[in-house]
Amino acid sequence: MNRARGGGPLWALLALLLLLGACAPKRLDEARSALRTNDLPTARRLLEADRERFPNSVAVGLALGEVYYRSARDALDWDGDEGRYLAYLEKAMDEFVHVAELDPENDQPHFYLAVIDIYRGELERAQRGLRNVRRLAPGPIADTNIAEGYIYAGDLLEAGRWNQAGLNAGAGLGPVTFNEMLMHWSAGEIDAARRDFEILRTQYPETIRTINVAPLPTAPRSFEEFAGYCCGSPACGPYLEHACESLSLPVKYREISKETLLQELRLEMESQRRMREIYRQRKELEIEVEPDAGDP
Repeated sequence: MNRARGGGPLWALLALLLLLGACAPKRLDEARSALRTNDLPTARRLLEADRERFPNSVAVGLALGEVYYRSARDALDWDGDEGRYLAYLEKAMDEFVHVAELDPENDQPHFYLAVIDIYRGELERAQRGLRNVRRLAPGPIADTNIAEGYIYAGDLLEAGRWNQAGLNAGAGLGPVTFNEMLMHWSAGEIDAARRDFEILRTQYPETIRTINVAPLPTAPRSFEEFAGYCCGSPACGPYLEHACESLSLPVKYREISKETLLQELRLEMESQRRMREIYRQRKELEIEVEPDAGDP
């Protein structure tokens, strides 16, 4: 009862907390600020320094994986540099799989790997990943993410069902209205899509400032401006090709060589191999990883 007197366990606990604080990643918040302004070189430098000191930090791994993914997109979409694209893509996938190895119950690696799959045009694999997110972290946002995947796949009936499920579960009007905007646009209901956009612009502006995690150059001021960004992004436009055509907007596709495509496939196969190994040992989590060609 008297241990707190004279510097007993209470003092030891305070000293331990101070030590843990000193050993925590220092640059994470600064890197996240750089990410918000799309300053990827600064974010990379800060996070790579923390990664050296804390190789098993889940938070650092997720943030660095996002930086590498966005760097890969910039390298290909803006510079047409397939070599840098592949280098950053490999690093991004490695970070996310490493986080899954560290914390198999964490839903975020599956989310980011699904984002990469959407960018690469692998919708079926992306939907599998989004359902894994929902298994690990059931909730309304998981439902609306699945709904968005169905919009890209052109299944508006299923998209509406999942979007309503997200709304019923408490997703909030931001992500639900965003999906409704895409659905109205896909269905040719442009006036309804414009009304949805105005709700988002005035009440939930953060929802229209990114496409597939990557931020837009500027916040769109009109539905047509947002649509232009979508159609001009390989992560969005190819899935809404007919909707883009209805507004006479050109669609930007990923343009990569056969060699780069084969390298992408190699990276994907290695990523899936590692994920299978993780969840083969954690069957109780019921995670669906694409089976190996040699699996029964």
